[in-house]
Order: sequence, then C-alpha cells, then structure tokens
Amino acid sequence: MNKQLPTTMIALNKRTHVNAHEVTLLEGNINYTTIHFAKGNPLVIATTLKKIEPLLKDYDFLRIHKKFVLNLNYANDSLLNKNIVTLQNNVEIKVSRRKRVELKRKMVMSKLY
Repeated sequence: MNKQLPTTMIALNKRTHVNAHEVTLLEGNINYTTIHFAKGNPLVIATTLKKIEPLLKDYDFLRIHKKFVLNLNYANDSLLNKNIVTLQNNVEIKVSRRKRVELKRKMVMSKLY
C-alpha cells in the first residue's frame, strides 16, 4: 500500500492552485483576496478569506486580523511589537488585539519544532 504524502498545492477556487509554502500573506478585501508570495507578484482572486481559511488548516497559517491570514514561517518573531508583526521582507501587518496571544504562542511553538 502506498501512502500519499500531503501535497502543498491548495485549490483556492476552480482555476487557482497555489503552493502553500510560497504564500506569505493573504489579504481580504470584501469579496476579493490578495495572495502575496515570497517571490513574484501578488494574485487577486474573487473568493473571501472565510472560504479560504479552512483550506489552510493543515499548514502554518493563522488569521491575525479580520483582513489578514499570515504564514507563520515568514513572520519574524523578534520584530513582534504590541500590535504589529513584521514579515521577513520588512512588511508590517496589524495584529488584532484578540489574536496577539495566540500568535505569540504559535510562534513560540514553531521555534520549538
């Protein structure tokens, strides 16, 4: 019996498939989502963050604000200030007050493993 390894390709809608490890940030804007990549230009799709968020549960993504879903692998925990997290490419993102504790906990856990 062959076990299949989990794929890193995520189908965000019928035509859009992305590699989860290349996505740094997802930014919601009403009915559209902008997908930011580590390399390359951002991609805008006509899907809400609420529909995309369950697809990312098997990867290191966390919704840190009503507008943002962050890939924790690209967050720089040494630059986590009161309500701003800085990505490795010096982009600053607002963290909601209610998600700060969970973000800090997940960042500490990801450093342990």
